[in-house]
Amino acid sequence: MTGNIEGTWNGVIDLNGTPVPIVLRLAVRDSKLCATADFPQHYRSGVDLLDVSYAGRTLRFGTRNMGVFTGTLSRDGMQIAGAFSNKDQRYPLVLATGDVRRAEQARPQTPEPPFGYDTEEVHVDRDDCRLAGTLTIPSDRKIRAGVLLITGSGAMDRDETVFGHKPFWVLADYLSRRGYAVLRLDNRGVGASTGDRSTHTVADDVDDMSAAIDHMQGHGDLRGVPIGLVGHSVGALTGAQVATRRSAVAFLVSMAGPGLRVGEAFADRECEALEKTGVDPTAIARHRVFTLALYEDLRERGDVPIDSAEITALAARSGATETAVVKDSTDWIARFNEPWFRSLVRCEPAAILRRVAAPLLAINGSLDAQVRAATNLAAIQQALEAARHPDFEIVELAGLNHLFQTCTTGLPYEYPAIEETFAPRALATVGDWLDARFDVRFVPGA
Repeated sequence: MTGNIEGTWNGVIDLNGTPVPIVLRLAVRDSKLCATADFPQHYRSGVDLLDVSYAGRTLRFGTRNMGVFTGTLSRDGMQIAGAFSNKDQRYPLVLATGDVRRAEQARPQTPEPPFGYDTEEVHVDRDDCRLAGTLTIPSDRKIRAGVLLITGSGAMDRDETVFGHKPFWVLADYLSRRGYAVLRLDNRGVGASTGDRSTHTVADDVDDMSAAIDHMQGHGDLRGVPIGLVGHSVGALTGAQVATRRSAVAFLVSMAGPGLRVGEAFADRECEALEKTGVDPTAIARHRVFTLALYEDLRERGDVPIDSAEITALAARSGATETAVVKDSTDWIARFNEPWFRSLVRCEPAAILRRVAAPLLAINGSLDAQVRAATNLAAIQQALEAARHPDFEIVELAGLNHLFQTCTTGLPYEYPAIEETFAPRALATVGDWLDARFDVRFVPGA
């Protein structure tokens, strides 16, 4: 190797106008140059880089999503200048020596006192865990309705904290100021909640939320108050299942919730991403076949584990070897084999939605890259129309992403760079819809 390339480097990738800080760590192990990357603002570290090489002052390595980086070490050994190339896209990056810490970015919507409502710490006891949460309730006890917030996939706290954003706290604050009592909970095994996440399933989530409704109904200030559900992403599907079980559920708000099966939703979004990077339509069609076949395999195999070799073979049979990124990684494979994910794959959103009788609002951002708005909202509408649901509304909000932030591309790398946590027009869409149905505030004992 020419020049000293080993060590820690840092820079900022320009992803279509969005700055993404990166820390690159280069080291020689067993006579081989290896590299990992940290993305401080995305709370990701130790990401393995592929096919790392260095010769003639030129550094190259591959990534899963951004293509191949090629950069040149400066004569003084203090800088590596280059870019990522992916199809016809190019993302510049200049690296300097040294590490960087994550900068705390502004989150101006995070609520600050005085709140204008009361806050109460609560516990929902289950047989195998205790769920901890926060109830925000109008100080005058003139309550329009009770609202239970249901988080999306993954280990989420009560605020659904992601990249420093706290969307559920922002939503609870907004609704409680409008006269709603709002309960938000830490997931099992997260924050102040107890429980084992390694074995739980979607059915456990449904049971947890049903128990939370019982807690709200038994609260002294909420007896007789109509109680409904607001779920985000997969949390909307959980809410729909609770609503089919509990006839007293007063409403359901689906925020970026799926209307398609998980396999269809993943095929949808992956093929859209390939289309945006200029992949040939024939290759995209083959990738869709592969993705649908993979998730159908997961549905049919029950609890039998799958490994990377099986996924690779399936990609080859589908003719999708070029587009299907298959990693021989314990963490990556574990996702496909965890009980919760397998139970989600077996869910039938359309069939569940057809059984929901409560008034229903489904909203999604037009730029949502995780749960695509057009196809999922259409599937929700089709299911509700087939069931002749008497009171539902479908709203696509232009220019918003999966978190309901005003965005440019809708891709997840933008989330931490955006100061806005929850677009005010998305908050108003939910609040106005609820106000139209709960215009008389309930006063206990009146």
